[in-house]
Amino acid sequence: MLIRSVAVAPERRSLGHGRALAVFALERAAAEGAHTAWLFSRRSGGFWQSLGFVPADRDELAGVLANTHQVRMFRRTGQLEREVAWRRALQAE
Repeated sequence: MLIRSVAVAPERRSLGHGRALAVFALERAAAEGAHTAWLFSRRSGGFWQSLGFVPADRDELAGVLANTHQVRMFRRTGQLEREVAWRRALQAE
């Protein structure tokens, strides 16, 4: 599973809404059978770490999710080399 983003209106930030959205997505993905959640984030690492994400190998993420729009776009634009990858196990692998 690739998480693209969690967005909360500025006036609603710091109220736990982003965390609630992320937890909902992670729980739903696990219920649907996903084993690992992946994401790219250069600025929000602390937020994702608080949800159990750990740094990941960017090339591994790009290989596992090579057919996603985001990975294809990052490769095409050269942005992939600047990205920071994160992962979290959703179920026992």
